[in-house]
Amino acid sequence: MNAKQSGVALVMVLLVVAIATVMAVSMVQEQQGSIHITRGFLSRGQAGQYALGGEELARQILQEDHAEGENRDYLTETWANPELHFQFEEGVVNLQITDLQGLFNVNSLSSENTLVEIARQRVVNLLIAVGADPLLSDRIQDWIDEDTSARPAGAEDFDYLVYEPPYRTGNAMVQDVSELGLLGLEPEILQQIMPFFTALPDAQTLVNINTASPYILQALASELSFEAAAVLVQRREEQEGGFETVQAFLQLPELAGVRVVTNGLSVQSSFFEVRTIARYQERFSYLTSILHRNPLDGTIRVIYRDFSKNFRPQQVTEEDTDG
Repeated sequence: MNAKQSGVALVMVLLVVAIATVMAVSMVQEQQGSIHITRGFLSRGQAGQYALGGEELARQILQEDHAEGENRDYLTETWANPELHFQFEEGVVNLQITDLQGLFNVNSLSSENTLVEIARQRVVNLLIAVGADPLLSDRIQDWIDEDTSARPAGAEDFDYLVYEPPYRTGNAMVQDVSELGLLGLEPEILQQIMPFFTALPDAQTLVNINTASPYILQALASELSFEAAAVLVQRREEQEGGFETVQAFLQLPELAGVRVVTNGLSVQSSFFEVRTIARYQERFSYLTSILHRNPLDGTIRVIYRDFSKNFRPQQVTEEDTDG
């Protein structure tokens, strides 16, 4: 009987040891999982801080550029280097700074812009230049204006309320250029025009002729062809530091007899977009920031941040397509 009791006791002990072992292994595995998750959160958070650090680096670069006192911005300056690359401990930050005044500000079509008629003609020219329907300018302007009367080729609330889900026009300045996706355009057309537009909070924003692409320059006058605009860019590249003034640009022989309205043009910019891709260990973080630089004292403030992977599409020129 004692032997049977001893055997039962031994089995019980072995069972307890087995249960304890299973529980210990389970606890260790759970703890390792928690450590792995925590490490992932910390790495992701560190990558996010690196992205914000990239934004701060861009701020410093743009402030230093202003401090040099040239009173103009052009594409051979440090900020415009497409391969800004910074190494950090266990990580790296890649920056791309874009002058948003080298694009067309869609909010220039707002009634708040005293040069709205000039802006409208330039939008028409731009749409023609990129191969889109120039009548789209009516649709864009109807989205921004405060009235409910549709232009000949435009659209107001009634046109959008038939969609699923239904919605109304913005009736205000565009907050983000992605709003153009609400105009009911075909995806191909949207992809065609999006790279050339931006949405800035100042309807009076000037176009920087020192950073504008041939398509934007072509939009300055109906008589300009893409080939002529490409020559203008070539002339700009031949001049160290770009054009010093708008008048220097207008005096180019290629513009002789071409009616380019000087209003709304500049050689200096205040709005810049910073695209940041940051890596810490194996984690990545993405950040798109829009910065405003005060033209008087060079102080910079952030007016927009987006931590998604969605970057504004880049312009594709005919040369890129041929290559």
